[in-house]
Amino acid sequence: MPRDARAPARLSGSRLRSLVRFSIALALPWILLEVGLRVTGWQPPDMRPRVALFPRFPAFYEPNRELGWVLKPNLDWQSMEVAIPFRTDADGHRIHGDAARPGATLAVDAIGDSSTFGFGVPENDTYPARLERLLREATGDASLRVRNLGVPGYTSYEARSLAERDTPHAPVSVVMVGFNDHFPATRTRFAGLWIRRAAYACFRSRACALLFERATRPPADGTLPPPRVASHYMPDVAPDEYQQQLVRTIRALRAAGSEPILLVYPSIALTEGLREGIADFWKQPLDQVDANLAAHTVYQQLTREVGEREGVRVIDLPPLFDAAGNLRLHFDWVHPNAEGQALIAETIAGPVRDALLSVQARSASNTGGR
Repeated sequence: MPRDARAPARLSGSRLRSLVRFSIALALPWILLEVGLRVTGWQPPDMRPRVALFPRFPAFYEPNRELGWVLKPNLDWQSMEVAIPFRTDADGHRIHGDAARPGATLAVDAIGDSSTFGFGVPENDTYPARLERLLREATGDASLRVRNLGVPGYTSYEARSLAERDTPHAPVSVVMVGFNDHFPATRTRFAGLWIRRAAYACFRSRACALLFERATRPPADGTLPPPRVASHYMPDVAPDEYQQQLVRTIRALRAAGSEPILLVYPSIALTEGLREGIADFWKQPLDQVDANLAAHTVYQQLTREVGEREGVRVIDLPPLFDAAGNLRLHFDWVHPNAEGQALIAETIAGPVRDALLSVQARSASNTGGR
């Protein structure tokens, strides 16, 4: 073989050996650190909260890889972080009425954020609780149950994740999201999801967990850094993503045998000084506050459009709230108060009842056709 033909082979082999040596040199300290930490029995603290709402993670939340956070089970929470004491069941859902009653028949899942959860509203005045009572009265079935799956901070991403979960679904699911989707963010919900997934994978390695713990360790004096502020308005979930997540939510619910109903989020309660109050509380520039407020009507319309395209029942709450006096129906600028929650329940009770009858009729037809 000619000398110049053997040269590339020698060069290629040399590069491969160099790459192997470099990889070993890079991996060896990591492997030694991993072995050393395991031999000495070092255990990292639970750092999952640091990739959810770090550095502020309320004690009533439990970290979750896909959802970010869920409510802890079996709570009897008396502090006022959500402006009202609340309780949860064994699955971490806010409870109301006789939720512990045996033999209940799950009829409706209420999926949403803090407005569905019932921020500032007693447990029996939330719209899921009121809807449950109305359905029981209309059907004469005291066993019917409406499950409150609302969690503060949730967006269409978490609605989609709940819809895709491999657990029993109610025959009908009511979905109300959108506000947190357009809320200003320093990183998008999509980025947060993948960062969280990567971090959870990192925590399986003690060496990686050690480095993560050092990098994210809070100050020794316990002081929290001020919230980060984005240089420009960036919604947590962009409009196109919001539509995609809603579509996936609807299709996943249908695939699971649950009839979806979309609620268009109520109007924001605009009051004098609201812009300045939001800017001060959230430490956001006024231009971002204005962009957030303006986006609310955009996401309301996107909800309507998705519902129309997917052939889903859409219940348009903003005109009803506006006609009834939007300000008096709100606990604050976002969350419906007890009266607003009652309006939601009374408005949707009929369509939900119709959807339940439709599901029952289809089930009977399928059973009869066998």
